[in-house]
Amino acid sequence: MNRQPLRLLLSAVPVPALSAGEIHLWLVDLDQPPKPLPELAATLTRDEQERAARFRFPEHQARFIAGRGLLRELLGAYLDRPAVTLRFGQGSHGKPYLAGEDAAGLHFNLAHSGHRALYAVARREVGVDLEKMDRQVDDPAIIDRICGLREQAAFQIIPQEQRHNAFFACWTRKEAIAKALGSGFSCGLQTLDVCFWKGEQTQVRDPAGREWGVVNLPLDRGWAGALAAAGADWRYRFLFGLY
Repeated sequence: MNRQPLRLLLSAVPVPALSAGEIHLWLVDLDQPPKPLPELAATLTRDEQERAARFRFPEHQARFIAGRGLLRELLGAYLDRPAVTLRFGQGSHGKPYLAGEDAAGLHFNLAHSGHRALYAVARREVGVDLEKMDRQVDDPAIIDRICGLREQAAFQIIPQEQRHNAFFACWTRKEAIAKALGSGFSCGLQTLDVCFWKGEQTQVRDPAGREWGVVNLPLDRGWAGALAAAGADWRYRFLFGLY
């Protein structure tokens, strides 16, 4: 994985062509050096700048600016357009998308946790989730709320010492597919059977009969992530990461 700052990489090396069957993943550190932050902030819309100003702690404000600014730089590189010219819209449940004809069939999704952000860029509907696994959660209660009966039964037979990791693997899958669908938790997560099954990728059909693929991502220790996308005929690759 490339260790130089993403913004420098994008300015020096063109992003590779994105085929219909491929999803590009970019894992970045949001704790950027102070110098680039004003330049990234300058690419944001007034609304985004106002949202950044509402953060109480400077650290969180800086991470928001870096996350949105780096997203603009990344999508601008794919579209060969200045980052400042990009405009976004939001679906009914808050999923962001590129607005206008200039989107050129490009889809994206982002997730952030702690000091990291994960971006997915594709030619199809896509969702990602990223979680730092250092927080305590009520695993069984959440599993009961988001999982179907078969998933709940599978969780119960996992050895106790493995349940924390299993929970985050499941949680990120559920989040990723909810974000890919663009309907949030209203999509009925209990009806989407995607957890605790062997194999790299799980295929599932949503209530409307559309096929989706969901897979956990190989991240370093202490982190969990997942990717979901429409169809089954796709593969992913990391183009930038922190390993």
